[in-house]
Amino acid sequence: MIAPAVLRALRKNKTLRYGVPMLLLVVGGSFGLREFSQIRYDAVTIKIDPELEKKLKVNKITLESEYEFLLIYTVSLFLEC
Repeated sequence: MIAPAVLRALRKNKTLRYGVPMLLLVVGGSFGLREFSQIRYDAVTIKIDPELEKKLKVNKITLESEYEFLLIYTVSLFLEC
């Protein structure tokens, strides 16, 4: 076991009390940011399946087409009443 006098001295040491957690936060944050920023670059290099890409191009939905659809839908609901 560690002697109580040694534990008391470690608790009073400001370097261990404030410096070590701060150093761990800075170094750990650096590694964490590196991993999160790497995800962005990895996502760019992912290739989409050509068949799925064709489906996405065919089913192109624009703001104008959605507006027209909603306009026709609301008019038909209004006429039913």
